[in-house]
Amino acid sequence: MDGHLFSDESKVDGYRFAGALVSSEDVRRVRREVLTWRVGESRRFHTSHERPEARERALASLLRMAGTVELVVVEHAKTHPEFVAREACVAGMALWAGSAGVTHWLLERDGPSEYRDRQTIAALISLGVIPRLKYGHAPGVSEPLLWIADLAAWLWTRGGEHRAALSPLIVHHEVVTSDADEAAA
Repeated sequence: MDGHLFSDESKVDGYRFAGALVSSEDVRRVRREVLTWRVGESRRFHTSHERPEARERALASLLRMAGTVELVVVEHAKTHPEFVAREACVAGMALWAGSAGVTHWLLERDGPSEYRDRQTIAALISLGVIPRLKYGHAPGVSEPLLWIADLAAWLWTRGGEHRAALSPLIVHHEVVTSDADEAAA
């Protein structure tokens, strides 16, 4: 599959990355659908800022795209320091992406983390651990497919019925550790 991966993170009660995988031939169609998630004159959908009804509509829309959109969650139980947890999640997501045929990966922009993200991904590529892929960062307002990852990260973090609602779309879930965790063990 020529897959496009769009990811966003949640930093609540741990650290997790959610990724939305869409095949290249479905990107335009899925983008058009996700654009309908916006409310009123809003330029984007941001799950934590939306009313429950808007989140429910977005989730229903996402569930209708099961099979076209697949979700991945990579999380790290440790939150201190945050950059270590993020690096472990980025590496975990990159390893999964490398085995899943991902050719393009767009991460939602998180200013201070971008440099480390690029270093982590580039190192895995240069070591031959994952195949070459195009990757970069963008603000959520510029790419609606990042909104899927935002919704998935938010729902996964909420747990319970919210997390269960995502189950038809989840193709991979992993809890990663960092090198610092392994050294302490």
